[in-house]
Amino acid sequence: MIQIFAAVGLVGYLSFKNGQKAVNDLANQLMSKTDSLVDEHLDTYLATPHQINQINIDAIEQGLLNLKDLESTGRYFWKQAQVFKNVSWIGYNLKTSEEAGAGRWLAGQGIVINKGFANKDYTYAVDSQGNRTKLLKFTDYDPVTEDWYAQTVKAGRPIWSQICVVEGYEGYIVASADRPIYDKTHKMIGVIGADLLLSSISDFLSNLKVSPRAKTFIIERDGLLIANSSSHRPFTLINGKAQRLSALNSSDSLIQATAKYLQHKFGNFKTIKDT
Repeated sequence: MIQIFAAVGLVGYLSFKNGQKAVNDLANQLMSKTDSLVDEHLDTYLATPHQINQINIDAIEQGLLNLKDLESTGRYFWKQAQVFKNVSWIGYNLKTSEEAGAGRWLAGQGIVINKGFANKDYTYAVDSQGNRTKLLKFTDYDPVTEDWYAQTVKAGRPIWSQICVVEGYEGYIVASADRPIYDKTHKMIGVIGADLLLSSISDFLSNLKVSPRAKTFIIERDGLLIANSSSHRPFTLINGKAQRLSALNSSDSLIQATAKYLQHKFGNFKTIKDT
C-alpha cells in the first residue's frame, strides 16, 4: 500500500509540475505574441507623423506651401487629416506666432481648421470642401512659449516632444512629432508637427483579444501611463483638468499590482533593460 501511495503521489506531483510548466509556457507564448503585435503596430503608428512632416517639409521647400497664406495651408492640412485618420492635428507654427493646422480636437465637430496670429488662435468649422463656415473657439495662444516648440528648436532636428496635456480639451493628451522649418539660408523660421492622440493607442490595446483577464499597458520610464487596454482611463480629471496617472495609481487593480511588483523587483522602471 505504501508503495502504491508513493507511486501515485509521485505521478500526481510530476503531472502537476508538468501542467504548471505547460501553462507557464502557454502564458509566455501569449505574452510574446502580444508584445510582437504591439511592437509592430507602434512601429507603423509612430512612424506616420514623422512621414507626414517630411512630406510637408518637401512641399514647403518646393514652394507648394506658402506659410504666410494661412487660409490655403489650413485647407491643405484639412485634406491631409482626412487621409491620416490616426493623427489628431497637423500644422505649423512660425517664430512670428503665425500658425495654421487642421485635425480632430473638438468633440463632435469632426475635422476643424485653426489659424493664429498676434498671439491669438481661431478654430473654425468647415464645409465639405474645407471652407470655413463658423468660428468655434477663440483663445489667447503664443506657440513660441510652449515646451514642445522650445524642445524642437533646441534639438534642431525631428524629435518626439514630451507628452502634452492640452488644457481646455478634456482627454486631449498627445505625443507630438515635431521638426524645425528652415528657409533657403538655413535660418530657422518655425516648427512643423503632427500630434498623436494617446487614447487611440488605448483603443488599439483594448482590441487585442489576448485572454479575458489579460491587460496590456504602456508606460514611460517615470511610470506614467501612456496607454492601456483597461476600461479605466490612463488619466484622471481634477477640477476639469486632465492629470496623467502613474501605473502605480491606476484604477485597474491588475495594472496597479503589476506596476508595484515591477517597482519592487527592479527598484526603478528605468533599470528594466530586457524582456
